[in-house]
Amino acid sequence: MFSLNTTDRYHLGIGRVDLRKGFDSLSGVERSVMERDSLSGDIFIFINSNCTTIKLLHWENGGLAICIKIYY
Repeated sequence: MFSLNTTDRYHLGIGRVDLRKGFDSLSGVERSVMERDSLSGDIFIFINSNCTTIKLLHWENGGLAICIKIYY
């Protein structure tokens, strides 16, 4: 289950990110641009250029989880 709490560390992606990307590509952005490790348990936030879509990437027991919110 995807859960958020105040003890988690959150990292906001700076710049434009193509939100059609999946697990592998977004974790590559974390490593190369944000210089963080996706397996750390931190939550990584990506927002598209017109602020209509947000993706959260988070490592949980057993694998990466993506939460997506689209505003219409």
